[in-house]
Amino acid sequence: MKKFILYNFILLFIIFVQVGLAQKELKRRGFIGLGYRAITQADIYSLKLPEGKGLIVNRVLPNTPAERSGIKVGDILNKLDERDILGQSEFLAILRKYYAGDTIKITLLRNGKPKVVNLVMQALPKEKSDEIDIEYTSFPSGGIYLRAVVTSPLESQNKKLPSLLIVSALNSPQLIGASFYSLYRELAYAVSKAGLRVLRFELRGYGDSEGADYRTTDFNTEVKDNLTALDYLMNRDDVDKDNVFVFGISTGGQVAAILANKREIRGLITCNTIGRTFYERMIETLRLQGKFSGDSDSEIDQTIKNYFNLTISVSNGESLNSILQRSPELSKLVNQNNRIMDDRTIGYWRQQLNLNLSDIYSKITESVLVLYAESDFLTQLACHEHVREVLTSAGNEDVSLTVIPNCDHVFSYAKDKKESFENYKIQNFQFNAEPVRHITEWLTARVIK
Repeated sequence: MKKFILYNFILLFIIFVQVGLAQKELKRRGFIGLGYRAITQADIYSLKLPEGKGLIVNRVLPNTPAERSGIKVGDILNKLDERDILGQSEFLAILRKYYAGDTIKITLLRNGKPKVVNLVMQALPKEKSDEIDIEYTSFPSGGIYLRAVVTSPLESQNKKLPSLLIVSALNSPQLIGASFYSLYRELAYAVSKAGLRVLRFELRGYGDSEGADYRTTDFNTEVKDNLTALDYLMNRDDVDKDNVFVFGISTGGQVAAILANKREIRGLITCNTIGRTFYERMIETLRLQGKFSGDSDSEIDQTIKNYFNLTISVSNGESLNSILQRSPELSKLVNQNNRIMDDRTIGYWRQQLNLNLSDIYSKITESVLVLYAESDFLTQLACHEHVREVLTSAGNEDVSLTVIPNCDHVFSYAKDKKESFENYKIQNFQFNAEPVRHITEWLTARVIK
């Protein structure tokens, strides 16, 4: 009993210190104000780009540094200052070094000719809305501060409201006011209009958040940051602690399920996620994507073999150097930053690969909504059916599985998985409101009055 009391005293003290230290004024990152896409094989032929390096500008936002510098749609970004842009990973890593007011030199290719422009970075614009209240805040986690945004119903200051934490997937949300599509923003705004406070936050080293680049951290660190975010939300004076929900999508669904194991929450929403072992899910995903890409059956089989060789070696604790020395053909699955699979570290994946998801879900007693978008080519319905089966077999009596047609991994319209695959290549996303409607109705129906 004494240990239990001491533990709770320490936990309350930590939460008190964290809440008391919140609201640090974070230095604003700079932004350029353009959209871009990767260079495709078709671009290499049509634009005569033998190296295939860089990014193609597909949007220039008005009244931004990009527009003022003269950057145009169709320009190919080659360098930021003197650093080569090999792809999105390098581009974002370089931008992390700049803040509002800094000047950056951009080398680009326009109509086959090189051009250099100088651009003054502008502070990232804050989100604005006439329909909800938007609060920019921050909270400490592991010695650094993370940027967060809390959205709330209008005129709800000082009222204790039910709340939702949004757990992101492999990439960080961008908490800025811009015209690009964001499922996190769409979800947060809709849920806030329905009467809940919603917390989103930027991962470490992204946007205004402090710390090293989130792509260099491990899975357990990401879980801890989300747990800290949940504690911060639950202990706000304007939050009803008995009505706090957690939403997680893709790999964030796994994190959200872990949070439900660690804290008493009102309910969990897990969406377009991995529910079976990584290997069961990955074999289907790789085969489907291979067929959509036009690969031969033998090429697809070899890709699956390579991924299994890599991931099993990673999960067994083998170092990356050892893996590549033994199987040099796997180097094609490793990027120039020595990261793998969606630009994450080997340590991140080792921890995630060794999760026992069935064990995690079997311990969840709170209400659970399992959501699957039918056109999602990255995850499978079978994973979500398995999650439902594990929950119900363990005695959870409030489990719902909802399948949304004409909808893909990021809540965008797509008639089928093939169309979603093509849309991803050119970043063509159009919001499908159906999953958000289902989530909002499920949340409001389960709020304890």
